[in-house]
Amino acid sequence: MAPKRIVVREAKSLMGNKRVLIVDNDKDISRMLEHTLKMLGPEYEIVTAMDSVTAISLIEKESFALVLTDYMMPVMTGIDLAMAVRRISPETQVILMTAYGTTGLRDTTKFLGLDGYLDKPFQLEQIQEIVKQAVAQTQSEEKPPAQAKLPLSQVVSEQLRNLQNNAGVRCVLLITADGRPVKVVGQTDNFEVSSVSALVAANFLAAAELAKLLGNQTIFKSSYHEGTNYNIYAHDVNKKLLLALVFDAKQKPGSVWFYTKQAATALAQLMSQASLITAPKQV
Repeated sequence: MAPKRIVVREAKSLMGNKRVLIVDNDKDISRMLEHTLKMLGPEYEIVTAMDSVTAISLIEKESFALVLTDYMMPVMTGIDLAMAVRRISPETQVILMTAYGTTGLRDTTKFLGLDGYLDKPFQLEQIQEIVKQAVAQTQSEEKPPAQAKLPLSQVVSEQLRNLQNNAGVRCVLLITADGRPVKVVGQTDNFEVSSVSALVAANFLAAAELAKLLGNQTIFKSSYHEGTNYNIYAHDVNKKLLLALVFDAKQKPGSVWFYTKQAATALAQLMSQASLITAPKQV
């Protein structure tokens, strides 16, 4: 499938750099891409990483003209990696590859200013052309003006949907620290969102105060409630917002904690870019 949109940014500080970093936890795909891109010529240096943590370590030490990353990876998604690349090396271009393409995900890549988006499966010749275009630092089309960017609220909604799907929970609530619902994703038929939001926030605040009374000097980040039918896990986003996940009591909490912490980090980064209008909205 051909990419819907390819935008290549000029990167003057990397002029002449033809180093490409491939990030994919699938060894077969990584090797295939490495072999395909090496066919472009000896002037192209191709480096591979199996996960985002390794990729970030490489980007901190070396310069790359392009990062070609898979979306669905453990620990950090391709979106999380792209945001890290933007902070560490703003001039490096990022192209996202995924077999889980959605309209929301495409919109997220546009909002974050990624340089390209590819649906799997794709043709190898297509990858070669895109990489040559990116590394050559040409620009096929202008970026949309700032006012045309996707509203932050829609990007946040996509993050919440991804969290619900990845963690496999019944619903995800984004609420203010004082208990007002901001956004809700998933099934909420059997409870009143406003009441649950208020109680989750109150419980989180009480747990934080208890931690202080017990001499806990670290920052309080999460609370957990076990129930007969459902469990509730809450995690701080940026001291102003909380993520609350409602999930089946039989479900192991480990994966819920992992994906929630990952999403909270991504949301905190998004919130630092713009303010979110805290009006209740069911999505």
